[in-house]
Amino acid sequence: MRLPDDQLERLALHSAFGLHLIAKWMSGRSDVDPEIRDRLRVHIAAIDGVLSTNGHDWIRDEIEATETALQS
Repeated sequence: MRLPDDQLERLALHSAFGLHLIAKWMSGRSDVDPEIRDRLRVHIAAIDGVLSTNGHDWIRDEIEATETALQS
């Protein structure tokens, strides 16, 4: 299946935001393995970089807050 570029971008954005919501939820839990938290933080940081580079920096503060919370 080949999606048009605009639909592919929408899919990527929705996937990134969905992962961010999961990461945000996990950052508030004490029963999450520290290795999983760290790996998730790295992925969230990468997503933040890609979003910012492509003009979607309006959610940057929230994503950075989630990254910080995952380090706790």
